[in-house]
Amino acid sequence: MAYAPSIARVARHSWHELRRGALVHITAHGEYIGPGTVDGASRDGSVLWIQFGGIEGRRMFHRSDDVVIAVGSRPSR
Repeated sequence: MAYAPSIARVARHSWHELRRGALVHITAHGEYIGPGTVDGASRDGSVLWIQFGGIEGRRMFHRSDDVVIAVGSRPSR
């Protein structure tokens, strides 16, 4: 997937820098999951909780997961 210039990928080691309530876009295993908001992060940045809308709810991601967290505008498809 190509990202628009306004998308900023967040390195896995920097997840702890994401602020609660920040809008992010999640891609897991190469498939775009959708937008969500940061609900929390561990102090060491190894775990990130994202709140999705609708039935998806809250989901936890680990640093070792095959996931890309992008902050900013919607990714281009």
